[in-house]
Amino acid sequence: MSYGGALLSLAFTTASNGADLQSPWSSYPGYTKVQVKDFNRAKEKAFLVKVAYDLTPLGLEDVTTYALLVHGWDRINPRTGRDVANEDELDLDIQWKPKSGFFKNFWPRFQYGVVHQYEGAKSYIHNVRIIMNYDFSLL
Repeated sequence: MSYGGALLSLAFTTASNGADLQSPWSSYPGYTKVQVKDFNRAKEKAFLVKVAYDLTPLGLEDVTTYALLVHGWDRINPRTGRDVANEDELDLDIQWKPKSGFFKNFWPRFQYGVVHQYEGAKSYIHNVRIIMNYDFSLL
């Protein structure tokens, strides 16, 4: 759904309880695969909500951002059948991709993700990425 430069996305995935989802493509292509976690484990259900916004109306031309939250629950260890702690992941992203001017081919991006395991041994995983892209022609 979109409105006034904002885009709202929702996604849901679920897996059977026999095994974690397998991927012959080397990476799981699911809707709830995000920056740190895939949310594709045995019996796991995951719900994603994402809000993206183009900041041009606020005077930041060619700057986009998004925030997303994934809640994963009901996961089990397929070998033992025992419950595994539920997790949430929050990801934030901001990027600038100028369409003209001196920095036209330069595309910096900053991403931050945090995973929170809130049952059993409570833990956090923090993931920071600074990505610098530069487009150039080889031919």
